Amino acid sequence: MHKVLDVLTHPVIFLINSAIFGLTTKLSDLFNEHGLKWFKGADILFGVLWGIFGALTIIGNPLAGSLYLAILFHWILRDKIDYVNHGIAATIIFLSVLLTPNLVIEPTFFLTILVIYSTFGILRDKKKIAGNWFIKSNAHGFFAIIIFMFVNQAMGLVLASYLANTIFYQLAKKLEPQP
Repeated sequence: MHKVLDVLTHPVIFLINSAIFGLTTKLSDLFNEHGLKWFKGADILFGVLWGIFGALTIIGNPLAGSLYLAILFHWILRDKIDYVNHGIAATIIFLSVLLTPNLVIEPTFFLTILVIYSTFGILRDKKKIAGNWFIKSNAHGFFAIIIFMFVNQAMGLVLASYLANTIFYQLAKKLEPQP
């Protein structure tokens, strides 16, 4: 297990996993809610891949895991885990957290991200704020990480992970079928 952890924590591997995590997250969503069709079972396959790469990312850097778990909890709060493939991904991620020895989530960072994401998300859902570039690009997440970097320099790698994840998530949106 120690050798596997060494590989997962290597910054390059961690960032690749973060990028694939973002890509598979959005692809999984596109197969359900947006009508993307590749092959039968693609929605389930990409739900599994989303879960696996989410788990690898969280195990590879528990500080980043605090971020991504907060985002996942905020999706649950906002009823965004609404398809079987979403549930599969969430289950894989939760099981990986429960079954990984010595995985420590940073509670202050986790709760801060959860509150920020939930607040902006709920306000957006209730049409209290518009879906402008700041909201659509999740800039509030970037700002929170940057603020935490003043306290903990290890947040630099978390910021890089979030950037890779967001870029590949946004690139996957380009595959959305147009009406």
